[in-house]
Amino acid sequence: MSATHPKKRAADIGGDNAGAVDTADHGMKFWERQANALRTALRRNGLMSVDELRRAAEDLGDRYAKLEYFERTTFALRTVLLEKGYFTEESLTAKMAEVRKRFDVPRKKELPVKKKVKR
Repeated sequence: MSATHPKKRAADIGGDNAGAVDTADHGMKFWERQANALRTALRRNGLMSVDELRRAAEDLGDRYAKLEYFERTTFALRTVLLEKGYFTEESLTAKMAEVRKRFDVPRKKELPVKKKVKR
């Protein structure tokens, strides 16, 4: 939501100046393919809907514009699955710690944010 349009959500960008659009196909990173497959499987099996995912993504507020597409949808997917009780925050935190240890991933990492392109 914005001060000038109190009911405007993060994805409501119609008419806003967005600048140039990068139309190059950059492919998908491994984790993006995995997240996309998980989201597709959950949707096809009726465990969540596109509408729930969009609502959760829009609830990211100001973070919405700072994240790339798969980052937004993955955060939204996490939110929907937590809300539906498929797992708890505690069990997710424990599993993430287990995976980080297994693959030697650093404990703390800044949230991924879009890099501004210099023109």
